[in-house]
Amino acid sequence: MSGLQVQLYSSSPIRLQAEFDCGAGELVALVGPSGSGKTSMLRAIAGLWTPADVQGCIRVDGQSWLDTAAGVHLSPQQRRAGLVFQHYALFPHMTAHANVALAAGPGWSTADVQALLKRMGLDALTQRRPAQLSGGQQQRVALARALVRVMPTPSSAKASPTPPAVPGVLLLDEPFSAVDAPTRQTLYRELAALRQQVSVPMVLVTHDLAEARRLADRVVIVDAGQTLQTGQPSRVFASPRNARVAELVGIQNHFDGRFYKDKPGWARLRWTQAGGGPEAIDLTVVDKNKIDDDTPVTWVLNGEQVDVLADASTPALGDAGATRLRCRLVEVLALGEISLCTLTPEALPAQSITLNLTTRLLERLQVDAGGWVQLLIAPGALHIMPVRETLA
Repeated sequence: MSGLQVQLYSSSPIRLQAEFDCGAGELVALVGPSGSGKTSMLRAIAGLWTPADVQGCIRVDGQSWLDTAAGVHLSPQQRRAGLVFQHYALFPHMTAHANVALAAGPGWSTADVQALLKRMGLDALTQRRPAQLSGGQQQRVALARALVRVMPTPSSAKASPTPPAVPGVLLLDEPFSAVDAPTRQTLYRELAALRQQVSVPMVLVTHDLAEARRLADRVVIVDAGQTLQTGQPSRVFASPRNARVAELVGIQNHFDGRFYKDKPGWARLRWTQAGGGPEAIDLTVVDKNKIDDDTPVTWVLNGEQVDVLADASTPALGDAGATRLRCRLVEVLALGEISLCTLTPEALPAQSITLNLTTRLLERLQVDAGGWVQLLIAPGALHIMPVRETLA
């Protein structure tokens, strides 16, 4: 099988229960809190960290880099892994050019290395040592050093009409964290260009959810050494598998409720008052036949799929199936073009919904803190999870 397959299990010194794959030419982002084991997974793939009790396997294009059952354990030198460390790890006594050239594979000439450094915006800095470079410049040198481990030589890339297969992986540990916005865009372009030049699995560690959405084909949510959910960013962020995933992907609107089957294909989600009061709101949802009738659930509201309307607005023909909630805007915290808004439903005043609304929308609605609006909640904005945390 082409690409990267990872299955790692360990109980010490860091607990691991990691399973994920990354196809040739695909970019997979590992997302999770600090200390969740993301960097340890990268180092394990590169062969730089292997717990004494580790079990499992790491395969790249069918070649076993690690297979504990078969006694296979390739050294870092035997693995074609380009790793960009979070803190660069450049050799301080060597120039930028020498740092990159040292990692270059057979066929890379001095001119080839120089051309790559020029593409990275470093052509005037090739003879400087790391101490003479800014943090962003060091990051670009570190990225160039990783690229030469997995890229074909410029001459072979030009001669091939299709991206050549390279039996290796590119591992990126927070590679864009120390650079300014223009440089970050330049590095994004380099990464995009690389994906057109060579079909190599790429694994990116990032804390930035927006960056993961922008760059990754798939995301892997990691917590306490365990991979919790894998999928396309839009799917994972809108439909978390359980409450912990919802928390890790930054979903703020997470509530309890009860699920009732209604007419075929549709159901009611009963949202009750905090503390078990008698008040309740019924929200219309799609019945996927994965949850039994009268089941306690937790659920999340995707604020990006909620329309905010003026309080006096009337239902439109396209509102069929959506739920309207009259809410009081209790707090508005302006942050440039976005305001962090807290709303409480009229029927459930002890509950609150958090939405990020643009200043332009608030001005158009002519509403301030204390005013009223209506929320139009489409069934697709709701993602329901049984209390046992089974995917809904």
